[in-house]
Amino acid sequence: MYKFDNNNEEEAKTSQPAMSSLNETSKDIFSIVVRLCGLMLLFIGLWIAIQVFSEALALYKDPTNIERIATAIEAGSNIDKSIVPIRDSLLGEDEDGAETEIAVKAKENKDGFRISYFIAWVVDLLLLLLLARIALMAIKTGGELALYDAQIKRFARQIVKANKE
Repeated sequence: MYKFDNNNEEEAKTSQPAMSSLNETSKDIFSIVVRLCGLMLLFIGLWIAIQVFSEALALYKDPTNIERIATAIEAGSNIDKSIVPIRDSLLGEDEDGAETEIAVKAKENKDGFRISYFIAWVVDLLLLLLLARIALMAIKTGGELALYDAQIKRFARQIVKANKE
C-alpha cells in the first residue's frame, strides 16, 4: 500500500505552477521582443525599398545626376584618358604626341563619347539592384519574425500530423 505525504504534495503543487508561469512569461516576453524586432526590420526594409525606388525615378527624370559617379570613376581610374590613344589610332589620326591636354579635352567634349559615363550607369544600376535585394530580404525576414508564433504553431501541427502517420 502506498501512503502519500500531504505536505510534500502541497509543496509540489505550489512550486510547479510558479515555475510554469515563469516559463510562460519568459516565452511571452521573448515572443514580443521577436515580433518587435520583426516589425522594425520590416519597416526598415520598406524604407530602403522606397528610397531605392525614388532614386531610380530621380535618375529616370534627370539622367545628368549620373555625371557625379562618372567623374569619380574617371578621377579614380583615368579610363577615358587611356582610351584616347586607342580611339585615335582606330580613327586613323596622327599620333605625333604634340597635342596638349586642352586639345584632348576639347576633342573629348566634341566627340562626347566617354566610357566612364557608361561604366557609371552600370555601377549605379548594380548598386540599386543590390539595395533593392537587401530591402526585399529585410522585408521578408521582418514579416517572418512578426508572424513568429503562427509559423511555429503551423510547424508543430505538421510535426504532430507526421508522427500520427
